[in-house]
Amino acid sequence: MRSLPESSPMTPHLQIRRAGQDDIPALCALGARTFRETYLANSDPDQVEAYAATAFTPDQVGLWLAHPQATTLLVIDDGTPVGYAMVLRDAVPDCVGDPGAAMLSRLYLAREAQGLGLGRLLMSAALAAVAALGARTVWLGVYERNPRAIAFYESWGFRRVGAYAFEMAGVTYQDPVMACALDRAGWNPPA
Repeated sequence: MRSLPESSPMTPHLQIRRAGQDDIPALCALGARTFRETYLANSDPDQVEAYAATAFTPDQVGLWLAHPQATTLLVIDDGTPVGYAMVLRDAVPDCVGDPGAAMLSRLYLAREAQGLGLGRLLMSAALAAVAALGARTVWLGVYERNPRAIAFYESWGFRRVGAYAFEMAGVTYQDPVMACALDRAGWNPPA
């Protein structure tokens, strides 16, 4: 099983690398910012703010990084963090059909980094991290009011397989679950 490199230069100014403890402040700020950018337009602003205030604290982000079966990736463009992804092995909904699947828990890009091809680079790196965790299937939950994200995941071969509960600020939503076998994803493993 191949391990994920600590750093992977993409171009002289672009890098996708594994996040570490020193990245906690950047991940807190980027996580809260991209969550707001994604959900404020079509969600209750009070719920979005409450979630952002509690989900992206140094303690919470530290827990992501400490999870023994998780990998958090950070996209850095010209020295500025502009995106991140997190994959992990954890409980898998029955609808996924592979109890050994890994979850793509988070994949976000700052608004100014969208539409430049960085999402494809980050997804490719996230799928490599899934493979490094030993999973052959990846699943995710997606907000049903985010057609751009749904179309992006479908372009990688993800298909809707069910739903699961996502809680935001005390309100539970039933988010669609999408899953894809790595050998069917629009992804080629590194040689």
